[in-house]
Amino acid sequence: MNPERVRIFKLHKGWADRYAMIWVAFGLLLMTGIQFALDRAGIDAADRTGVLLLIALIVILVALWQAVGLGIARVHMIMKGIDLEH
Repeated sequence: MNPERVRIFKLHKGWADRYAMIWVAFGLLLMTGIQFALDRAGIDAADRTGVLLLIALIVILVALWQAVGLGIARVHMIMKGIDLEH
């Protein structure tokens, strides 16, 4: 890889990682709040399926941020005329 490709990958991967971490932190805070509220309300474990769905949503969103970051890096390289085959 030439230095320009590495620079572009680092640029876009960096912001994708930051947004992924924001979503993880937001999801954990939200999950903690929901679990606390469900405990206080006396909801049993069978009815807490929503929390598991929230975890799945967080995983999907993190993967999405990573894919978007790498996709934009690819578009950026195409626009700069960098050969993606080598």
